[in-house]
Amino acid sequence: MNTNIPINNLLRLTAFEPGDKPNLLLYMNDEELYNNTLRVPSPYTAADADTWLGICAGELAEHGRPLNWAIRHHSEGVIGGIGCFLRTGPEGHRDEIGYWLAKPFRGQGWMTEIAGKFCEYLFEHRPLLHRIEAFTKTTNAASGRVLEKAGFRQEGYLHQYYLKNGELQDTILFGRLRSWQ
Repeated sequence: MNTNIPINNLLRLTAFEPGDKPNLLLYMNDEELYNNTLRVPSPYTAADADTWLGICAGELAEHGRPLNWAIRHHSEGVIGGIGCFLRTGPEGHRDEIGYWLAKPFRGQGWMTEIAGKFCEYLFEHRPLLHRIEAFTKTTNAASGRVLEKAGFRQEGYLHQYYLKNGELQDTILFGRLRSWQ
């Protein structure tokens, strides 16, 4: 199975590798990233990176391809990640994606391109997949713009949907259908 998806002349999606640990530690300890994600711990420790890399290796072994892909810059190494959750199983009709990009690389349009190509990859390699969802915090307008530019439509406002640090947070639901391609 292909574990290398070219995005442009600078970026590609690959499997996460043990050598990615230094970049994970460098980039994941970002307050904005922590605030805009649900599951990224803070502080992000070496043990967190080891756990993440173990999860990714297990997914690769089980499924023959990554579920969580490293966003790899041609000279900087890992600068982000994008993945799917298999919400209805590997042969299911619906899934969810999530992503992050390191602070020095935001605002260049890359995440829009990555999210769009990743969805195309998912639709191409999972013939029964019909719907992809993504959720953003209401405070993360940039991520909403990424999704809309990548072919998603805003579908709903979910009051008190997520719980993080004991606080209920509102969320915006976005969806992309295969038929909208």
